[in-house]
Amino acid sequence: MSNNAYSTASSVDEFQERISARWDEGYDLVDIEYTDGIWFGVFQDLPGGNAYSTANSIGEFQEKIKARWDEKYDLVNVEHVDGIWFGIFQEDFGANAYSTASSVDEFQERISARWDEGYDLVDIEYTDGIWFGVFQDLPGGNAYSTANSIGEFQEKIKARWDEKYDLVNVEHVDGIWFGIFQDDSSITSAYHTASTFDELIESSQTLWDKQYELVDVEYADGIWFGTFEKEIYTPTLNDYVNQMSQYNDLLFSQSMALDAVNMAIDNSIIF
Repeated sequence: MSNNAYSTASSVDEFQERISARWDEGYDLVDIEYTDGIWFGVFQDLPGGNAYSTANSIGEFQEKIKARWDEKYDLVNVEHVDGIWFGIFQEDFGANAYSTASSVDEFQERISARWDEGYDLVDIEYTDGIWFGVFQDLPGGNAYSTANSIGEFQEKIKARWDEKYDLVNVEHVDGIWFGIFQDDSSITSAYHTASTFDELIESSQTLWDKQYELVDVEYADGIWFGTFEKEIYTPTLNDYVNQMSQYNDLLFSQSMALDAVNMAIDNSIIF
């Protein structure tokens, strides 16, 4: 998996400077969170270009999304922070769609409709009575779970893990913990909770040491929630074929070397 970084800022202008600095280092913005006057950005060194757009209204934001699509950038994450709609985009990231709804029941209907179209839910946001879902055509199954408390939510995560679904995104919207899960054999997921941001970063070090990367951060009800992913290497048929080919080449080389030694021995006996 790609390398991982984060940045914090105390204003949107400072945050945009932090984003530019990370871009100069080769990191792409993948997630943001805002709380208590702190802007928090999660970065990874992903392939392709990275961009973001901001807007002061949902209508303006939808226009910004269309403009990015025209530039071949796909919407991957949405946040409404400090009165600003903030969209993160990745170049050529796969077929993309979004849906809005005015209630959780209507939103769940929108999710089902997108599933029928072959799109998976990858991110949600809620603000000003608007539910906003981001969708992509990803491989594997897609699921979500909701809970009214962090304890219940952790139980729901474990249940999804038992079903072989990995946690990929968490939101706390309208008093509801909302987890998005993906049936993806190439990753395994983990999470950490903390009561302060510094505690989250400190406790996350153990996962970073195990090659997990921070992909999503959420803050609600006094809880910092970090979602982590780790790539899993699964050998393919071609990998096995290549390994067998290399093994056969090695055996052939050893056989040739042995023949050469035997020939040298025979020649020494003759002479």
